[in-house]
Amino acid sequence: MTHNDNVHDNSTPGAELPKFPVNVVPADQLRREDLGKMLKRYRRGEITPLIFGDDNKPEAAIIPFAALVRLMKYDHAAHVRQEAAFQAELSRRVQESDASGEPGMTLEELGEELGGPAQSMIRRVRDDDE
Repeated sequence: MTHNDNVHDNSTPGAELPKFPVNVVPADQLRREDLGKMLKRYRRGEITPLIFGDDNKPEAAIIPFAALVRLMKYDHAAHVRQEAAFQAELSRRVQESDASGEPGMTLEELGEELGGPAQSMIRRVRDDDE
């Protein structure tokens, strides 16, 4: 297996990480034996990912299943926090609008003001209602 040094440069959408070196295995050089070796390492408790792709660009990673579960839990917790913050802001604005007696904004207008995560939550709610 040939490895090429590459540096993660935050060009991956949603990645907010410092730069760090990675070894990229060209996808066409990845063999079944390599996967077997990685599985043995993971069984021994190692956690180093196998990163592969083309043109020395990291595109995918093989990681221990326990690491995948941790990532999924982290993503879910982040989503729940985002949803709670959106709901709190929505509630605050509804209360302000009710107290002022003036017509408030639509959910779509609120989504435009709050940005991408709020817009996707509003779309999900609208889709669930249909």
